[in-house]
Amino acid sequence: MFLEEDISSTEAAALTKQSLVDTQARMGIMLDLMPMGLLIHTMQGIIYANQEAKRLLKVSEGEVVGRHFLDFLQTNGDEAEAQITAAFEGQIHLKTTEVEIKSDDGVVRTIKLIAGSLPWDGNPVVQLLLQDVTDLKEVQQTLHRLAVTDELTGAFNRRYAFARARELFTQGDGAQRLLTIAVLDIDHFKRVNDTFGHASGDAALRTLSDTIRALGGDDFTFGRIGGEEFIILFPRMDVDVAKDFCERIRQQIENTPVATVGGVFSITVSIGISSKTGTDRSFDELFSRADAALYQAKEGGRNRVVLDSSSPVFAMLASAKV
Repeated sequence: MFLEEDISSTEAAALTKQSLVDTQARMGIMLDLMPMGLLIHTMQGIIYANQEAKRLLKVSEGEVVGRHFLDFLQTNGDEAEAQITAAFEGQIHLKTTEVEIKSDDGVVRTIKLIAGSLPWDGNPVVQLLLQDVTDLKEVQQTLHRLAVTDELTGAFNRRYAFARARELFTQGDGAQRLLTIAVLDIDHFKRVNDTFGHASGDAALRTLSDTIRALGGDDFTFGRIGGEEFIILFPRMDVDVAKDFCERIRQQIENTPVATVGGVFSITVSIGISSKTGTDRSFDELFSRADAALYQAKEGGRNRVVLDSSSPVFAMLASAKV
């Protein structure tokens, strides 16, 4: 009887062990089917990674175990470390962290990190959930670019340019914050359309936009605010420096031929410049003065740069003439 009981107990133990092995295998399969990456992490390093985590990190099981997740990060390492530390301490970190990870093959992905503690005997252990949001971020960036960009020229659109201008106007301490703007217009643009066709007019607008952006880099904000009218915002730039730069723009545009199926031609621009003063109450006042200076440039013969008459530099030039 005892022998039979011993055999029965041995068989039960074997079945239990096999059941545990099968359960572990099934759990492994379930975790590998997760659409998110999963890392089981001790304070020393990673002890488990599911298939999605290994795909994101571009490593095999043997290459990831023992490494620390922070070693893969390109950005926001401090925020990720704070979230992981909070999880080790049993705290719930309500804010997720977006990080960029760089795999061993150089591919960079944007990952949303979610950290949480796990019940575990012995060493503290946390689970790190990795959600790949790279494609979503690219879509968001594309939508943002479309929302703020003029489709024809690639310059910022009117809505963004004026929103940015008002933001710059209110920054800093009143008149101590430098802001110069230039409003420019293609001379006799209707004549271009009538002579060479509207497609050539579009080509002229693109040539102007490409020329200005190539000259300026990231030093200013450039936007299209009307048919052939554009604005340039020069933050932290004195008006005399901005004027010199606008002269370079004028000359470069004049000397850049526009090649189209309708023919090759040149365009010129008139530019009006104004700089923020201590009495300006809004960006609209600053813009109105620049627009008035643009009108003076056109009235004075076009293809020229004119300073707003309230500019200190304008006053200096007027005194020099006297």
